[in-house]
Amino acid sequence: MVVGIITARANSKGLPGKNMMDLGGMPLIEHSMKVACESSEFDTVILSTDLAEAIALAKEKYPKIEVPFVRPEHLCGDTTTHVEVINHLCDYFESERRIVDYLVLLQPTTPFRLSSEMNKGVSLMKNGASSVLGVTSVMHHPADYLYKNKAGKIEYIMPDFKASRRQDFPTMYFNNGAFYGCSLDFFKSTQSFFDTDSELLVMNENSLIDIDTAFDMKLARGLV
Repeated sequence: MVVGIITARANSKGLPGKNMMDLGGMPLIEHSMKVACESSEFDTVILSTDLAEAIALAKEKYPKIEVPFVRPEHLCGDTTTHVEVINHLCDYFESERRIVDYLVLLQPTTPFRLSSEMNKGVSLMKNGASSVLGVTSVMHHPADYLYKNKAGKIEYIMPDFKASRRQDFPTMYFNNGAFYGCSLDFFKSTQSFFDTDSELLVMNENSLIDIDTAFDMKLARGLV
């Protein structure tokens, strides 16, 4: 079984209430619900949240989405990690004796992923990849990034390419947070969704938007 997992919590510090904020005529979290249900590769989609509005939305409009529990309070804090949330979900599956082959984490803050990209990522796993990481080509190449060192002198973070043409820069990707997929065995053994051997899923350029601040939301609203 391939499980899509949407995670959200009610209290967001960076942008309070962001998961239910309007983006293009629907709540931010609904973009992830919609694309997950449009994907032909997910056998089920699980919503793990303590956000009552999101639970009501899923139950009203998306019958493919399961809400088997309200996420416990101890897993809704500022320091709670996705690993803890997914381990809690794995315990649920084991208690229900449901066999899971692959997990895909869909964070609501990355609304511009496509169902075709979800399908491709799952296909990579079904064809042998233990884990797949969603990435986007960088908007600004890090070869152009610079800083002042302790002596107050300017240094480039990639000095080997200081005098190079942009065409000669190495290809760089941004971890966009829009797709984390792996086998259940991989997650249990590594307590992570990816490692240095993971396959990369190169996604559309809009998917580099990860909404954590009011400015991020402003950018996103300019794309819908």
